[in-house]
Amino acid sequence: MASDLSAYMGNITLRWLSGDAAMPSSPAGLYIGLFDGNPKTTGTEISTAIHAAGRVVVTFATLAGGVSHLLTSNINVDFGAAAAAATLSHLGLFDAQAAGNLLASKLIVGGSQAILVGATVKFLAGGITFNIGADS
Repeated sequence: MASDLSAYMGNITLRWLSGDAAMPSSPAGLYIGLFDGNPKTTGTEISTAIHAAGRVVVTFATLAGGVSHLLTSNINVDFGAAAAAATLSHLGLFDAQAAGNLLASKLIVGGSQAILVGATVKFLAGGITFNIGADS
């Protein structure tokens, strides 16, 4: 399975592995952004159209040692009632609430969804998982 990591995050990791650069400090927080297409290519962020404050904080379950490459949310990620209609297709993981770096992205389960004004946009705990690579 392909990795959900962004080019930015992949480059940081590879530069660290090759000894070309040190890893940056861990981000103070992680945030989910909503997109109408793939943020790695031509997708446009729609977070502020849905939720005036924009991206929403996310935390993840502690990773155990071993072979699991999955980062799974452990809290509800709630954007509230949509302020505007939009099409949602992808999630982006960022290291800042505004601006910041895209760390990973993925297509939402079930593919593109039409979000209507007033519709609740919420991902339950365990409902967001990023795959950061596979053994095969």
